[in-house]
Amino acid sequence: MDTSFLLPILGFDTSERIIKAFPKLRDYELHYSDLSILEALWKIVKKIRGTEEEISRVVEGIASITESIKNAPITEGAVKDAINMYLEGHRDLIDNLLYATALAHGLKFLTVDATLREFVETVGLPTDIIVFPEELSKEKRKN
Repeated sequence: MDTSFLLPILGFDTSERIIKAFPKLRDYELHYSDLSILEALWKIVKKIRGTEEEISRVVEGIASITESIKNAPITEGAVKDAINMYLEGHRDLIDNLLYATALAHGLKFLTVDATLREFVETVGLPTDIIVFPEELSKEKRKN
């Protein structure tokens, strides 16, 4: 799952596409990467003033993520694939690592990043693991 899907859990706004996907996500087994938490925190610290309320909201969100969503650890193979993706032209290393981690674990990668899907297709990597929010079905599924 892309970082953008963690932001609402941490109490921060994101796109309408992501918000509309949340009711459907209940039907899926979700996975997150520690990299997504790091990336979310980078985005959050640029927007908050550091009030106790803001910090508590983020801490509670992190607890909710780690308690209710499964962690997908980065593998050596995912690091190798992500670096190769970077060298082949996709310059978002975090997205590369998230995609490659999903691939390494046999998971789907939920994202709104059309550029990533186009890149993956261009270089011949599996595109069937990339899922946009609009593609989520109401059927109960894993990944």
